[in-house]
Amino acid sequence: MPTFGTIARNQQAHFRNTSETVSSAGRRPSDDKGQRNGHLLALGHESENLYPSIRGEDGAIRFFRERSIKWWRNARSGDSSGEEGPTRNMASSQVACVNFLLPLQLMPGALLAFIRAIDEDATEIVTIEYGGKSSMVEFEWIGTSGPLEIGAAPTRGANTTSVDAFMVAETHNGRRAYLLEWKHVEEYPVKNNYLGNGSRGETRFRRYSSMYSSESSSFNGVAPIEELLYEPFYQLMRQRLLADRMVNDSELGVKDAKVIAVVPQENKAYRHRLTSPELAQRFPDQKSVSELFRATLKEPQQAYSIICPSLLVAAVERECGNAGAEWTNYQRRRYGWQTH
Repeated sequence: MPTFGTIARNQQAHFRNTSETVSSAGRRPSDDKGQRNGHLLALGHESENLYPSIRGEDGAIRFFRERSIKWWRNARSGDSSGEEGPTRNMASSQVACVNFLLPLQLMPGALLAFIRAIDEDATEIVTIEYGGKSSMVEFEWIGTSGPLEIGAAPTRGANTTSVDAFMVAETHNGRRAYLLEWKHVEEYPVKNNYLGNGSRGETRFRRYSSMYSSESSSFNGVAPIEELLYEPFYQLMRQRLLADRMVNDSELGVKDAKVIAVVPQENKAYRHRLTSPELAQRFPDQKSVSELFRATLKEPQQAYSIICPSLLVAAVERECGNAGAEWTNYQRRRYGWQTH
């Protein structure tokens, strides 16, 4: 039986070859890697990986450039080095996140509907004002206090703890930050996944141990930090520590913060593969990544949540109706999200 990653890449290949949003030239890579992988666009047509309304001079590429945000690009996809803009890889999670959220700024009520699908007590989306820029959604966010990793370069999207997307909302209990980690085809191996070995492991302990064990940490201390040094737990841990710092420093006036993993329901390899044997042994009744991670938190429901993109599409569709039909149809045709 094919894996979700295979199915999702085939879905992107079908979209590339049939959607009017991709040019005939974009469908015909001339390089060997592109010809062998149907989910890769032709080189020079990477902008066609973006939702049509966020292409062009005033679109996503400019948004990233003005904020010095790094696009994810990878030699394994055959991406050209030194280029500005998105990857040619149509299965990219970063692209899926940007295609989902950036167009919603122009659809009244859409972003609030998105957040209310996560937390019903949200009442208003807060515009993020930072660095002379303003937006209702930011990408590759590292916080306003610089990198979580002291001494690291403040580069959004590379070599620091960041989240794919960031939003702030007013709620009945005050202002809440939402740190969104977007996954699509990602999955992590069970073997050879421990990140605590060697000099790099020592650096990780030095950087995060005191934050993890501090009184203001969201972690309950039942599991030592070593047991979270396996992906995806390591990434979720760092993002939760970033959220803790936001709350402790009242960044952007937030009183609390939640880490949200946006992961397809069908990606069972990500959702259910228990990559930390120590955590799995410590919490034998927890059968998913989400359940295991929640078991390490003081207030799991307030600190972390996981949701599938199809539920978020449905929430926007209910709110926006015909005004959002083009966006909704694009999401469903490209990613295959089912109606809820």
